[in-house]
Amino acid sequence: MQKWSDIKKEFEADGSLRDIYISPTNEAIWDEFIELIANSSYKTEFFHNDKSISFPIAFSRIKELQFSNPTILHIWIGSKIQVNCHFFTEEEIELDISPLDVPDEQSYTMLQEFMFWLSSSLRLSVKLTHEGSPDMLICEVFNNGI
Repeated sequence: MQKWSDIKKEFEADGSLRDIYISPTNEAIWDEFIELIANSSYKTEFFHNDKSISFPIAFSRIKELQFSNPTILHIWIGSKIQVNCHFFTEEEIELDISPLDVPDEQSYTMLQEFMFWLSSSLRLSVKLTHEGSPDMLICEVFNNGI
């Protein structure tokens, strides 16, 4: 991972989010991700139709819920970084964060640790990019490596 001094410009507020991509995925990897998050020490809150409900521990159940109304999972890294998961497609896990939540080296280190943990646990590459632009790579980790 890059040093904060080299990457902090990527977190300057520009009105857009930053995306975290994990791919390729399938339903089994999604279920592994969901179980990983549910059993972690990270604080989470799951919403269906803007109402907080119990976090379903199966991707198929979340997709069923989405037939009637949108779903979103909030994951907090520490107390400041809110990671959002919308469960868009089976083929990739896409998370987003606000660059405003990563204003300093300490929060960047926490984000790095989260990405390393996901990569190591899922045995997949984890990419941080500009919003909606998987090819505009900010950084990438794979199984605790850069």
